[in-house]
Amino acid sequence: MKNKADISRTKKIGKQKRYAKNIEHKNIHANNKTQKNSAINGERAYKILSIQLSISANKAKELIDSGRVSLKGKRIGIARTLFPVNTHFDIMQEKSPILFEDENILVIDKSIGVESYSLEQMYSKYKLINRLDKDTSGIILIAKNEEFRQKAIEEFRQKRVNKIYFALVEGKIYDEMTINKNIAIIKDSKAKGYVSKSGLEAITEIKPIQILEQKTLLEVKIPTGRTHQIRIHLSSIKHPIIGDIIYNKDSKFKSKRLMLHCYKTDLLNYNFESKINIHDIFEI
Repeated sequence: MKNKADISRTKKIGKQKRYAKNIEHKNIHANNKTQKNSAINGERAYKILSIQLSISANKAKELIDSGRVSLKGKRIGIARTLFPVNTHFDIMQEKSPILFEDENILVIDKSIGVESYSLEQMYSKYKLINRLDKDTSGIILIAKNEEFRQKAIEEFRQKRVNKIYFALVEGKIYDEMTINKNIAIIKDSKAKGYVSKSGLEAITEIKPIQILEQKTLLEVKIPTGRTHQIRIHLSSIKHPIIGDIIYNKDSKFKSKRLMLHCYKTDLLNYNFESKINIHDIFEI
């Protein structure tokens, strides 16, 4: 015959089992609900990508932010965008080969998604002469000694550096033109500019190279070098660059990248040309 202590212990154990069973039931219900919501609403892009590549969520976010992740030919701009859980993203490979090197200068053919300052960190003994936006590919110059760097900076200051870009823009442009509009920059967590009379002088020269239906391939020169200058100026004349997620958010054209490439730079007695095929990277 059970004493009072045994009966109390039995009741306590029974209560604990019922409690555990209720918790288990709630967890199963919650998991089923989460899975159902994921199936209906989708999952964050960076979470899907982290599983696809077997990388951390932070690494997946960085990859999307670098502009190298796309889906069906269109760049993924926001890492938290929802997609079906079975989505498979396309990844552009990062390549920034050395074009030229001597005792004064190191020249890099920068890929998109690469911060200019990360190249300076990679070649830590040297200093950047110029920089390109993360989303812009092309020629980056790095000085191997301070004397040459100061000479190069003076050439830029005196506007004696010849830089040629290629840009693929919306709409048809038939004639050469010079865009002379001052630019002001808002520097927050990310820089963004706009045309303003109170801004700094900015001059962009454009020449149509090829017209492709509702797009135009332009050769672009910039005697001045303001932040996002080409992107802002082309947007201001209603011919924004295809793939520009800042100044052309509502573009009707799909694009894996910003269609802007620094093709050529002439500095002092040097002449550098990118080896990247512009028709390949612009898919034209």
